[in-house]
Amino acid sequence: MTTATNDYQSYLQQKDQVKAIKQARVRIGISWVAHLFAGPIASVVYSIKTENFIPVLAATGAAVVSLPVAVIDFGLTFAVAPPVVSAVLVQTKAGERRRQLGIFGPEQADALMFSNFQNTPKTEVVVNNQTQTDGVVGGI
Repeated sequence: MTTATNDYQSYLQQKDQVKAIKQARVRIGISWVAHLFAGPIASVVYSIKTENFIPVLAATGAAVVSLPVAVIDFGLTFAVAPPVVSAVLVQTKAGERRRQLGIFGPEQADALMFSNFQNTPKTEVVVNNQTQTDGVVGGI
């Protein structure tokens, strides 16, 4: 019974790792362009690709909230708010997952995905805006 539990736990861990890598693989610039030209479709496509449906739900909520305002501003808010909300959430999740995996770009996530997780870093990347040279903070 314990081996079945251990197998299931390792399966869940691997599934979570695959989901994290899928979210880290998102190309942010392409995501923004897709949301700009095909807002609802891009939102659904990226949510399916990354297995993260919060951007679709949040964009739907933004659409419902901006619908009454659409009468006043000829639909500008209704056309802009939902895709921006979705794109921001996709971008935020991609950046968060990259930080958690210790990688910097989607190409590294691609390499992780296709290397069967052989070269996964075990530390989380933390970036500070301070440089240190000879014990003096700030350099120079």
